[in-house]
Amino acid sequence: MVNLASLHGAGYRLVLREPRENGDRNLEADFFGPDGIANDVDAPLLLDLVETGAGNHLRINENVAEQIGRMILEMSPPDERNRSVREVLRTSPVRTYERAMAAAPPVDPETLERLGRLGEALLVSYGFAPPPPVPTLMKDMPSAYTYLGQFLAHEMTLWDPADASGPPQTVDLIDSAIDLKTIFKRPLGFPRNLPTHVQEEEGLPLNQTIVDSGPGFPGSGLDDLPRMDSGRALILDPRNDQNLTLSQTQVAITRFAQAAISILKPLVLTGEEVRRIVLRHFQSVVLQDYLVRLVDPKTYDDVMVNGRVWVAPSAGGGMPDPFYVSPEFSGAIFRFGHAMRRDNYSPWNTVNPNKTVMSALASDLLDFSFDGGDLTNGQLLQTWTTDWRHMLGTEGVTSIKATSIGTAWKDALFCLPGYLFQPSVHDKPCNGAQSGRLNLARRTLISGGLMGLPSGQVLAGDVQTALVNAGSPCQIPILSAAELDIPDNPAATAIMQEGPVGSRFVDHTPLWIYTLLEAAVKSDGDRLGPLGGRIVAETLSAAIEASGSGMIVNGVLQPFTPDPAFGGKSTDKFVYSDLVRLAFSGNP
Repeated sequence: MVNLASLHGAGYRLVLREPRENGDRNLEADFFGPDGIANDVDAPLLLDLVETGAGNHLRINENVAEQIGRMILEMSPPDERNRSVREVLRTSPVRTYERAMAAAPPVDPETLERLGRLGEALLVSYGFAPPPPVPTLMKDMPSAYTYLGQFLAHEMTLWDPADASGPPQTVDLIDSAIDLKTIFKRPLGFPRNLPTHVQEEEGLPLNQTIVDSGPGFPGSGLDDLPRMDSGRALILDPRNDQNLTLSQTQVAITRFAQAAISILKPLVLTGEEVRRIVLRHFQSVVLQDYLVRLVDPKTYDDVMVNGRVWVAPSAGGGMPDPFYVSPEFSGAIFRFGHAMRRDNYSPWNTVNPNKTVMSALASDLLDFSFDGGDLTNGQLLQTWTTDWRHMLGTEGVTSIKATSIGTAWKDALFCLPGYLFQPSVHDKPCNGAQSGRLNLARRTLISGGLMGLPSGQVLAGDVQTALVNAGSPCQIPILSAAELDIPDNPAATAIMQEGPVGSRFVDHTPLWIYTLLEAAVKSDGDRLGPLGGRIVAETLSAAIEASGSGMIVNGVLQPFTPDPAFGGKSTDKFVYSDLVRLAFSGNP
């Protein structure tokens, strides 16, 4: 696999070929640098989708050619500043994906319009009367796991930290390995002299909170992301400051790493060995806690015991190096987490009975961030830190459960501030009370069309073929048209059924919607369905194997023994509550 970061450097060019095998289109590419070809000519690179920080998708032009000094790419949507593809590549960070399968045909304007209307119809606006229905909840998924999933999504799709304001440069592209890069790696331009409210412990910085709760509130006060005086977070991925629960998730993982490193200090270990131990415990949380709750047992056991058949197949001759997640995963399937969010987390923080926050609305979570504007002099109030007892269900406290996976959404959760998005010519503001905000559902569906994502039916059929070829007993049944109705939403269902048979969305369902409906139909929204669960389990397995930690070897989960000094309650796994308990030394 060739490092696409070479696109940042002067003197590089692409040579693209379009061989056809049995009528199937297969785009390949070679990279040429100043010293000649940059990849093995006998093993050409399967050209992947490239997405830039400016919000452009770069796709192969139909007229594939070999021309020195010319990038044979086109932008979709067009760059708003009328820059060339070369200018965009030289001034924007890039994110790289590896396609799991051939791209779908380019989407036509009529389909894009229909995708947009579907995204709009999926959002339901509730007034004061009648009251909105009580959301159904997942049986075994505390809300803390919603935001652990978002943290993982960012860990696997991190923007290249190239400095867009400086001259073009060749940089190392950050791959999709789950290696806690977002915790251990510092952002470009990290200041030598930190603000006084930022303190480092074990080389990892955190920010002091403003203690507004009086005596008795637990924690050291270092309970927020490290921030400049302005409030801007000093973290590798700024997206982890998009909402309060996500930023608090990064704080908890950072504090866990600090505590673990401190415990390991007396041992004669290198820094790399210490980080590996910390990483393996975090990866155990992902593999043996998060995934167990999310994927049906049969699929989980098949992936962990027998290895992967679709994502970086275990029988395929080794892990790709570097490993990048697919656009199918990042642009659709792993976005099931959007449906797990709640519009109200109650109670939020009851540690100090004299200074409680009884409810945190979805809008509060967005506001307590740098862009949200509700930080106090660039710092977080201590009472707004996460009370993990409620979000995770520790210390005998009943957890706040995540919303069931499905398509019953409130517009307050899917109409979001524009600052969370890169600009797109396809954006359309939400209506009514959410006017001026952008529709996340509409944007996700249109983006999937522009990225050439396969339909849920096509992907399910291809993965089922791979399972049969691998001798797996697992089955991925394709949902029927009747199962693809949008529950309690006749307007959205009508759009799903528009058009002649064979070209309707119930025949070729957008992959994101298919993933959500599969979970609702096959698992009652409590976990992912057979297709979604398979792709998520295999992708997280591959991303962890790519880290080189040894937790996954040749696609198979290896035995793991947690360090007893870390205080876990099991001898063969480390779970999220163990991580949080160590992070806060027994306090929530």
